[in-house]
Amino acid sequence: MKFKQILEVLNKTYRRAATKQRTCSVKGCDKQAINSHVLQKNGILNSIEERGHIRVSEADFFNPDLFHFKRDGINQAFTFKGFCAEHDKKIFAPIEDFEIDFDDYKSQLLFAYRTVLNEKVKKEVLLDWHKYQKESKTLIGEIDTDLIDKTDEQQKVGIKDIEYYKEKIELDLNNETQSFIFKVRYTKPCEICLASHFTYETTRERSKQIETTGKDFEILTDIFISFFPIENENVLMMGYLKEQEPKCGEFVQFFFDCDEDTLFKKLSDLILCRCEMWACSESFYNQKIKPHDKVINEIFQESASTVDEDRELNFNIFQ
Repeated sequence: MKFKQILEVLNKTYRRAATKQRTCSVKGCDKQAINSHVLQKNGILNSIEERGHIRVSEADFFNPDLFHFKRDGINQAFTFKGFCAEHDKKIFAPIEDFEIDFDDYKSQLLFAYRTVLNEKVKKEVLLDWHKYQKESKTLIGEIDTDLIDKTDEQQKVGIKDIEYYKEKIELDLNNETQSFIFKVRYTKPCEICLASHFTYETTRERSKQIETTGKDFEILTDIFISFFPIENENVLMMGYLKEQEPKCGEFVQFFFDCDEDTLFKKLSDLILCRCEMWACSESFYNQKIKPHDKVINEIFQESASTVDEDRELNFNIFQ
């Protein structure tokens, strides 16, 4: 009974954190944030929906498999509480209300902007969840508060890095400057939507940096990636700060120089090892994921604990 009570409290506190009202991410705006799509519903997500639903990859802390592919309604899926209704409409009008020019710097920037803010909100949810756990009388003596505190410190460092990128993006949006490099490529159609960013430095590299210098890298190298269907093809966009070109430029360029089969294998490795925010159609799920569900979940489990996030897999989700 005690275990059941603990699980119920963990579920309840997580739902409380996930559904908590949040304010708009725009400085000076105190209006309530709405559920904004990380990738817009019209023109992108609805291109993979079947009977109003898509499959979303997500972590489930209360499932023995840890990860699963949730069938979710297109209106709720792939959303986060980022902006009030007014700012969501105003800021993203260039890619929501008009035909998207994927070579336009501002349009590229807007895709990265949502990705960054979604990651910030996810970390805020975890911080709130941990706070509610520590406040629960039922969980006193049942949770490792020291581990939670260490995890919270990591989340706060992550938020600090996100704020750095957020400010760079907002500076460009407001001043017509260009702090980032974006690259675009078109591929054969595939019913999968990816909107994520990942850290170029691996955990092993960061540990070595800390061991050598006594501290982590000042700012981690974040790479933004979007991949989704539009009309009869897929669009791949990747971006990074210009100042980080010497570190990650060659790595990113490979995705745009290699042949298409190699590209899809590289994307498969990224999706399974380093990118959390992605979704697919029901058909893609049934054809490519469900038959290999055990293998994919094992990869997810390994990815959650590995120190070598850049590893190459003996599996390709697209084959």
